[in-house]
Amino acid sequence: MKALEKRLEWKVGLQNPVDKFLTAESYGNKVNVSGTSLKGKQTWVLELNKDETVYIRSPLGRYLTADKFGNVACSSESHGDDEKFVVVYASDGTGRWSFKHTKYGYFLGGTDEDIQCLAKTASDEEMSLWYVPMAMHPQITLFNFNRKRYVKLDNDELQCTQLTPWGPEALITLEFKCGKYAFKTADSRYLTHTGHLTNEHGKNTKFSMELKLSADSGLAGLAFKDCEGKYLTAYGGSGVLKTRNKVVSRDELFFLVESHPQVIIVSSNGKQASIRQGSEVMASQAETRDKEIFQIEFIKKIKKWSIYTADGKYWRVDDNGSIIADATSADEKCQFDLAWQKDGTAVIKASNQKYILHRGTGALIATSDVIDKKEKFVLRVVNRPILVLKGENGYLSMVTSGSRTMKYDCNKSTYDVLELERGPGAAYFVKGENGKYWTLGPDESVQADGTTPTPFIFEFNGGSEITIRAPNDMYLRGEKSGGFVANSPEPRKCALRF
Repeated sequence: MKALEKRLEWKVGLQNPVDKFLTAESYGNKVNVSGTSLKGKQTWVLELNKDETVYIRSPLGRYLTADKFGNVACSSESHGDDEKFVVVYASDGTGRWSFKHTKYGYFLGGTDEDIQCLAKTASDEEMSLWYVPMAMHPQITLFNFNRKRYVKLDNDELQCTQLTPWGPEALITLEFKCGKYAFKTADSRYLTHTGHLTNEHGKNTKFSMELKLSADSGLAGLAFKDCEGKYLTAYGGSGVLKTRNKVVSRDELFFLVESHPQVIIVSSNGKQASIRQGSEVMASQAETRDKEIFQIEFIKKIKKWSIYTADGKYWRVDDNGSIIADATSADEKCQFDLAWQKDGTAVIKASNQKYILHRGTGALIATSDVIDKKEKFVLRVVNRPILVLKGENGYLSMVTSGSRTMKYDCNKSTYDVLELERGPGAAYFVKGENGKYWTLGPDESVQADGTTPTPFIFEFNGGSEITIRAPNDMYLRGEKSGGFVANSPEPRKCALRF
C-alpha cells in the first residue's frame, strides 16, 4: 500500500443535476456534459494530493484545466496550478461533490456543450454539483488501512479481521443510489451506522463517500460519512464497522479491492478439491470450508489461469503430474488452461499439456491426453451469492416502463442486485430484484417473471468476466440499444463483468 500513501487515484463518473455525465471526446481533446451512461469516455481519474487538492485526469490521460476566463479544456499532458481543484462536499445531505478551482476560485459546472469554470456557488442552478459514482465494479472487498485487514461478515457484524479476503463472507456489494452508498453483505443485509445489520435500506444505511487524508499521518484513502456527520471506523478488538468520530484518522480510511472469483472445484466423484489434508490437492471433501475454496486469477498477457489457495499458495504441477499447492508465485508450472464443455463442466490443462483428472484415491494428477468423465470438473462460484452484471455498454437493470416491466436493459448507469442460486450439475438459477426467476421470453430476451427456476450456465473467460449460456444453448448478449437477449451462438463479445 506504499503507492497509495503518495497519491490516491480514484476512477469515477461525474454526473450533473440533470443526470448527464462529463465526457472526454476522443477527438480534439474536447469535453462536454452529454453522456447518458458511465462508459469509457465518462470515466475520470481523481488524483488526490497531499494538500487535499485533486487533479482530474481524462480517459485519454490528459488533465482537465481552466483559465481565468472560465474556459475549460482537457489537452494538458502534465498538471500544475491551472489543473488543480479542491473537492467541496455538499452540506445538503445528498452526498454530491463540487470542484472549486484553487487558482481562480470558481466552480466547475455545465451541461451538454456548455461547460465552464465560472460558477460562484455550488448549486443545481449553476450545474456545479456532481454525483460521483465509482467506475469500478461495485462488488468488492474492503481493506482498512490501520488494521491492515479486510472486512468479513461474522454473524451479525462486519469486522476487520481477514488477512486475505476469502469466501462469500468477504464480499461487499456497494449500492449507489442518489449520491450515497450502502454496504450490502453476501446474505443481503445492510450495514447501519451503529454497526448492526438490517434487511431494510433506509436513512441509517446510507453513507457519503469522500477522498480523505488522515489528520494524524497524511495517509490517503476513502472515508464514509453517515447521516450524523460521523465517519465509518474499525472499532474495538475485532474491528467492528460502525461510525464514531467526526474526524478522519487511519482507522477511518479504507480502500476498495476487486473481488476475484472464488470457486469450489467438484470432480466426477462428487467430492470437492481440497488442501485440508496438506499441500497435495485431493478431490476428497463433501463440506465446504476455506481450504475447499480457490481463487482463480486470469493472467491476461498469456491468457492462462492460476489457482490460489486460502493458505496463500498456488497450485502447480510437479514432474510426476501431481497437483501440489505450495508455490509462492504463479510461475510457468502454476499456469493452467480452462476449457468449457457443452454440459457446463470445465477441463483443466496443466503446463505439461496434460489434462487433470482424479485418481481413485481422490488425488488430482495431470497425466491425461483425452477428455472423459474423470477429466471434467464443475467450477461453482461461491463468493457471488448476490450478483451485479456489467457489459460493455453499462450495467444490467430491469426496465420499469410499459409492457416491458419484467425485461432487462444492459446499458444503464444504475444496476440491479441479483440473487444466484445453485442449480443441478453446473447450472445456476438467477432471481431478479422482484423475487422472480430469470426466464427467456418469446423474443429470447431475458426477463424476471418465473415462479419456478430456469437453468443458466456460467463460463469464466478472463479476470472477473463470465459468459452466460441460456437454456436455448445461446449466449446472453447485450445490444447497443440496451436489449439483453440469448441469441449469440458463440461467447465472443458476450463477456459480462461480475
